Amino acid sequence: MLQRMSTLFFSALMVVVASASALAEQPGPHAVVLDTTTRVTKVIEEARSYVEEDPERFYSEVENILGDVVDFPSFARGVMGKYGSKRYYDTLSDDEKAKFRDRVERFTQTFRDRLIRTYAKGLLAFDGNRIEVLPLSDGEDLEGSVNVEQHIYGNAPQPYVIFYKLKEGRDGWKLRNVSIEGVNLGKTYQSQFSSAVRRYNGDIDQVIDNWTVEPEGGVAAKG
Repeated sequence: MLQRMSTLFFSALMVVVASASALAEQPGPHAVVLDTTTRVTKVIEEARSYVEEDPERFYSEVENILGDVVDFPSFARGVMGKYGSKRYYDTLSDDEKAKFRDRVERFTQTFRDRLIRTYAKGLLAFDGNRIEVLPLSDGEDLEGSVNVEQHIYGNAPQPYVIFYKLKEGRDGWKLRNVSIEGVNLGKTYQSQFSSAVRRYNGDIDQVIDNWTVEPEGGVAAKG
């Protein structure tokens, strides 16, 4: 089940992510999702011919795409919960603050690297099924966070429903979270981090060193 969720998540995620800077004008969140489908599909198809001989090339292609539009620092700090929050940071001594910053930086890099490598493998299972991006709801507030809904059709009668949470910053719209079939991955990973803190008796360094992006739980496969 976890492998199925991994494959679905990254296949879906790759449809929404692409370099906004590569476009002539700054696209809105809905436009980003629509415009990137063809480009991402091309990356997947091209990788099939070389990935066994040169997997690092594939990971690099994926990282180049993800790095432009996924807000990894915010995503990672959200996963860390209390241990990545400003409120917690403000209660610490100067020495503890330095350790806090180091841990957040290390976890962000660990989260980024392992997310990319784990889920990039799931990309190759993407079979080009029909994908629809629904229009934004009337009155959607483009000044804050926006949820873009996407349907991915497979063999089952009903599609998988994906929601991408994007937020606009100085560099354009960035992905902050993903929900698949009602499962909020940000909250799922946050729960996983909290469980790991208990497992390692509060040793955050151990949590980071042993972090895996395989979520605890999953989405039941359709069909």
